[in-house]
Amino acid sequence: MSGAAHPIGLSIRGGTKVYPGTVALKAVDFDLRMGAVNVLVGENGAGKSTMMKVIAGVEQLTSGRVEMEGREVRFHSTDEAERHGIGIVFQELNLFPNLTVAENIFMAHEKTRLGVDIDAEAQRAETRALMRRLEHDIDPDTLVGDLKVGQQQIVEIAKSLSRDARILILDEPTSALSNA
Repeated sequence: MSGAAHPIGLSIRGGTKVYPGTVALKAVDFDLRMGAVNVLVGENGAGKSTMMKVIAGVEQLTSGRVEMEGREVRFHSTDEAERHGIGIVFQELNLFPNLTVAENIFMAHEKTRLGVDIDAEAQRAETRALMRRLEHDIDPDTLVGDLKVGQQQIVEIAKSLSRDARILILDEPTSALSNA
């Protein structure tokens, strides 16, 4: 992997996270490369989930720093991380089974006509485009509760991509995905 082809998009330097009675991360240095699949491997309790939660703004470091483009960033929420182009798909999916695929993808950032009513057709069209990008043929009007778990995970990924995620964190991604 050449450094020029996959520049560093985010770094952690001296990242330490302490919970009462537990040191989850101890002086971790980590570089996340853009345009590449970055894989964290380690045994249970090694701090993988904690590090992902720090990057996604769910947790904050006790000490150390997170940097993007050479500048320190502090995410106090997933919304702040999202504004910096970071999305996360948790192992426990965060979807509404009684709503459609398109409604789930655009929940809380609906496409509207003149800021008034929801433009359902635009949401369906963008959902179809996201599904093509993810090489899946999931109908935008399908109720999420009628999808297989792996398809629901694709909907979660599409949700992050619809919010312009440049860094997408997948927690335990293989647990629900098929080989394809």
